[in-house]
Amino acid sequence: MRVLLLVETLSVGGLPNYVLDLARALRHAGDTVALAHLGAEVPGHLDVADVELLAARPRSEASDPLAVLLRNWQPDIVHVHLCSEPHALQTLLAAGIPTVRSYHDYTSICLRRGRRRFPGDRCQRALGLSCAFFGCLIGPPVADGRFVSLADLPAKLNERGIYQSFSASIVGSEHMRRVLLKNGFADQRLNMVPYFSRFHAQAEGLAAMPEKPAGRAGVDRPFHMLFSGQAVAGKGLRVLVQALAGVHGQWRLVAVTSGPELAGVQALAIQLGLQDRITFVGWLPQEALAGHYRHADLLVLPSVWDDPGPLVGIEAMSFETPVVAFPVGGIPDYVIDQQTGWLAETVSVPALSAALQRAMRDPDLIIERGRASRALIAARHTRAAHVDAVRRIYQRVAHPLPSSVVTQECT
Repeated sequence: MRVLLLVETLSVGGLPNYVLDLARALRHAGDTVALAHLGAEVPGHLDVADVELLAARPRSEASDPLAVLLRNWQPDIVHVHLCSEPHALQTLLAAGIPTVRSYHDYTSICLRRGRRRFPGDRCQRALGLSCAFFGCLIGPPVADGRFVSLADLPAKLNERGIYQSFSASIVGSEHMRRVLLKNGFADQRLNMVPYFSRFHAQAEGLAAMPEKPAGRAGVDRPFHMLFSGQAVAGKGLRVLVQALAGVHGQWRLVAVTSGPELAGVQALAIQLGLQDRITFVGWLPQEALAGHYRHADLLVLPSVWDDPGPLVGIEAMSFETPVVAFPVGGIPDYVIDQQTGWLAETVSVPALSAALQRAMRDPDLIIERGRASRALIAARHTRAAHVDAVRRIYQRVAHPLPSSVVTQECT
């Protein structure tokens, strides 16, 4: 099958890494795959090996390179992962090719993308007229910084409507399934396909990797904690540093991060006297990050928004590293409290401090939950199962059953 994956841009975060790895996995399974993007450049830190990249960025208002690409490449399926560009969506509709959309975020069902208007907000509403009443039409200042911007609610409703008409929708967590149902997506077109770790090969060869650091954590050596994610408000790095100030005992944190909040968080660590216990590391190649996952006793996942399904938790758990997190978004799908990790009772600094303190109470329990974590990933989040499920969806939408057969199956 000829599969065209489509994203608006390839930048930072889990989405581009997932899409690139999916492209390789589908190709390995026998499909012909290309990844189209509407962005100008591909960042150098991304691993694009063995992936056919196709640029589809309009060079002028009159040009439509996506239409040309579709006509020349002739895909059997277009699998969209993120695209809010109106002209591109209209081009997809006009092409008449079976279309699938995976939802890794809220971009197409929220004016503010993160379903939050202010720190601590976790919106539970569907996109609609209520967004205007709750102030969500007001956006950040425009380029000159003097006037606020206004969101285009009719355009966003139209975008959601286009995606509701797609042949199938794919979500990676029960949370995202509930969000799409609330937004009017047809249940029969919704498909739950749990994410997989891009470190599956390294994790499968765990016996060949170095063991966890010698000695009992907190007794013979400090607890080794890890944060991996963007330094942006929603990912909670600042909250984590504040929480660590209240955690007693021996611990060290490595934060693999980059982003607009980094300088402020580094200054906060100095202010709290934690600068000697926290090491900030920039983005790493995959092999180096795998080593950090394996070395850590705990991964801390302090997302304070309803993160749809962050991959870092799955990645860490595949290396027998349990997770401490807030109970938000898709995280409770795999961070099961008292089984594969520890969930804070509320989304707050004191609650995260308490959860970390609970985790540090018994070093042997950390090892036990690390093994349970790896077992859960092996059972529910394998690369093979994910790719098989996605390919079955492709087959179903590319070769739909006749209406008479569907009627017989439903009776």
